[in-house]
Amino acid sequence: MKRACMKPPSCCVVVELEQGAFLGYRRAVLLDEIRSRGSLTEAAKAAEMQYDHALHLLQEMNGSFHAPLVRLHADVQNKDSALLTRTGEEMVSSYWRKFASVWTSIIEEQSRDY
Repeated sequence: MKRACMKPPSCCVVVELEQGAFLGYRRAVLLDEIRSRGSLTEAAKAAEMQYDHALHLLQEMNGSFHAPLVRLHADVQNKDSALLTRTGEEMVSSYWRKFASVWTSIIEEQSRDY
């Protein structure tokens, strides 16, 4: 997804990818940021959300899907290492394949001057 699309529009598209498990724009952005940064703290900052909220979303997603989407590693050298699992990669890639063009057009429409 393009960086210009990281700001959430005022509307929402949520997709149920598994029975009861879903991804929406903010969750997909958070997963993208984790993939690129490898840190929950840095991903939360980039996604413009509080760390506690990001952690809550991850715990909720990890418990909802058939397998965890993110692995959190806490150690002395890298306090909050976060890595997408294979399932996480598949889910976030699937979401953006389906909706990247929709989000881009929504954001472009909202940014036009009338």
